[in-house]
Amino acid sequence: MRNSVIATENSPQESLRPNPRNRAPLILDILNPIFALTKYPDLLSLSLTCSSFRPLAIRIMLRTRPVVLKKVATIPKFRDFLFSDATSRTPHVVALVVDVADSEIHSDPERSEQAIEALVAILRYTSCLKSLELLSSANGRPLAYLDDPRLSAAVGEVASLRELTIGGKTEVTDFIGAVRSPLTKLTLRFLHPRGGLHEWSPTSLGAALASNPPDSALPPSTQFHALRSLTLTNLVAVPHLPLFLDLFPNLDGTVRLTKFIYDIPDLAHQSDSERFNFFRGGREQNSTAQEGRCWTRLKRLVCDVETLFVLSLRCPIGLTMIQECPADADSLERRWNGGLLEPSLGGMIPPEAAATLTHLTLFVEYAYEACPRPASRYIPPASADTRWSDLWRDTLLPAIEHLHALTHFRLAFHCFAREAEEPGRPISEEPLVEDLRPLSGFDFNSVASTIADALPSLQYCFLTNSARVVETKLVYANNLVERWCESRAWRIMPHAPFGDSGIDDPEAVAPADARATQRELLELQDDVAETIIEMEDLDLSMEEKASAMHHNINNTLHTSLC
Repeated sequence: MRNSVIATENSPQESLRPNPRNRAPLILDILNPIFALTKYPDLLSLSLTCSSFRPLAIRIMLRTRPVVLKKVATIPKFRDFLFSDATSRTPHVVALVVDVADSEIHSDPERSEQAIEALVAILRYTSCLKSLELLSSANGRPLAYLDDPRLSAAVGEVASLRELTIGGKTEVTDFIGAVRSPLTKLTLRFLHPRGGLHEWSPTSLGAALASNPPDSALPPSTQFHALRSLTLTNLVAVPHLPLFLDLFPNLDGTVRLTKFIYDIPDLAHQSDSERFNFFRGGREQNSTAQEGRCWTRLKRLVCDVETLFVLSLRCPIGLTMIQECPADADSLERRWNGGLLEPSLGGMIPPEAAATLTHLTLFVEYAYEACPRPASRYIPPASADTRWSDLWRDTLLPAIEHLHALTHFRLAFHCFAREAEEPGRPISEEPLVEDLRPLSGFDFNSVASTIADALPSLQYCFLTNSARVVETKLVYANNLVERWCESRAWRIMPHAPFGDSGIDDPEAVAPADARATQRELLELQDDVAETIIEMEDLDLSMEEKASAMHHNINNTLHTSLC
């Protein structure tokens, strides 16, 4: 019976009361939303006032949040905490981050040894650990644990591990060779290719392409068949696709290859043409490697323009994000091998990609240096007296007007405007600042109309205009004058059929310069625009969102291609 009752045998006349075994159980899944609406932020806080909740709170906290250890002394304490009730606590540790703070630079060797022993013990007894991040710098941090072979051995014993992040500087430890679990995500942020990439050097990442011809044999290495996403940063190396295909044959998620350091000593004194030949050699080698095998598809590729050129990937890529592309003619001429007579961004997207490219997010950061007063001892910078019309007509529009297959386009333009050392006028009165100021000078609709007219297949257009305007009061100190970040979005309606308007030949009634501007722009509400941006992978990265309101002194481009 759902509503059964019980009575004590000793007191048959006692009032009947509900059977506690038939009471509805507490649904723990609803606790988090309850705590979000009450003064208790989480179950652990509530457990401080109700001791019966504490074991449950600890298990939930360990299971739902990563454990972050940022002090040397914390590592042994966390080990003691786990092992004080190992049976009920260690199985619930699923994510662990070890990142010792830079400020702890005076830790004695005995404490460091205790911390390493504690960390090894934690790894060996957390049988359900799925995500592990080990971050360190042997130069500035006291716990140089990445070079301890006991640690790599302990990592190799974690059979449940699926995501591994190693970051720092290591010379001797081999994490790649130690791992035996089927990783699905691997992130390596090394400042040197040796040690942690022992299996990969010297025939691949650590060697110049000139000494590693395409037909050279690769050493035997561990294959990560379950790996779906890969991140490599801060490597003094050139991407070697034959090795990547050997190590990670089934990649189909996100591949992030950023901050590769190409200025190795052998190239320090070479000319631009010799440098380009170096990259072209790497591109040819990677192209040859894909003749017999290739990844089936990548969901996302994040890299800089040089890495994109060297990789020469032939597989379909859902979204390509190009970072840190300098927007000056010399750099682009060197990187894209474009002609000097081309517009500064004219070769950014090659013709073969323009035929199929449907989605593009272009984030542009522009540094504007104001012109000093006429009698100043300072030379006017190249950007002085630049107007928005110059940037738009000569730089931005030529970069996209050949993309006739484009259906979704997002342009985010951020300007950092800085006053001259001896200003001729207030920075807020500079022509470019007045051109970009949304309330007075910037015409969103005009820019969107021009884009719609230039791109016949365009269906959606998103524009963001942000700026940070500062004046110089002291040396190396800037005083913020004003800043803004305004966005607009439109649905581009197609041309109306001739028959619907009752006109058989529109050329007979409209001049040629008016016929190209008959597409209707329907402005979208903010929430609708945000939904479309998210659905179509047009969102900016966290770094780009942060840059929109912070100082960046370089003219750079960040592009996302679909």
